[in-house]
Formats: sequence, C-alpha cells, structure tokens
Amino acid sequence: MFVTNHVLSGVVIGRLLERRPVAAFFVGVGSHLALDMVPHWGCELGTTDGKELFLRYAKRDGLLGLLVMACAAGAVGRRARNATIAAMVGAVLLDADKPMIYYFGRNPFPRAVRRIHALAQNESPEGIPNEILFGLSCAIADAVLAVSSRRRDLSSS
Repeated sequence: MFVTNHVLSGVVIGRLLERRPVAAFFVGVGSHLALDMVPHWGCELGTTDGKELFLRYAKRDGLLGLLVMACAAGAVGRRARNATIAAMVGAVLLDADKPMIYYFGRNPFPRAVRRIHALAQNESPEGIPNEILFGLSCAIADAVLAVSSRRRDLSSS
C-alpha cells in the first residue's frame, strides 16, 4: 500500500479518536497491517528493473505522504491534532523499514515484526486500481472530517 494511503487512513483514525492520541497511534499501526492485506500495487523486487521502479514510486509517494501529513496536521481542528498526528505516525511506522534499508542498509524492526509485516502483504502489479480507489476514498473522507472538525472547533469557541 502506498504510504500516502496509510497517512490518509491515519487522518480518519485520528479524527475518530481525537481525545485518545495513544490509542490512535496503536490503531494506526493496526490499520497499516489491515491495509497491507488488501490487494495493492507491488513490483518484482528481485530484478534491477523492479527495484528501480519501486524506488521511483517510493520517492514520489514518500514526498506526497509527508506533504499530506503536514497538510492534515494543519487542517484538522486543535482538538484532533495530537491524535491525528499520532495515528498518521502509527499508520506509516511499519514502512520506515524501506528508507532505513535504502539509506542505512539495516531494517530497524525485530524479526518478529518483520515477519508479521511480510505476512500481511498482498502485493501485485495489478493492484494499482485498489491503491487509487482507496486513496481517493480516504482523501474525500479526510476532507469532510477536517471541515467538520474546523466548524465544530469554531462553533465551540
């Protein structure tokens, strides 16, 4: 699953658990595993072409994910901000292995966590429609939640 989609789901989680940032973080981690079970895009990493394709998408997706995190943190109301940030961080945490391996040559997670994460993966080159559909659905839900959060904050001030 694209990291941006994990971020977008974290916004929904943070908004729903706005008074419970610690719970939002852990639900975010759980959501990562749940989303990775959905058939999603992946390429053959055993070939040079596959690795290059993955890196091309990963760089763009990583930057987009960071942008979405920053925008979401600013767009949600104050009441939901801590939980939203916690949920987004939890939702992307398990994918921190990829940049760590790329830049430092080491996976930061214990073997048990790596095994669980690998078992959850359901990737295929044909999974891109699911990625796009999920991303658009979550982006719409996030926009609605952010606007309603802002309105509620303004009306309670």
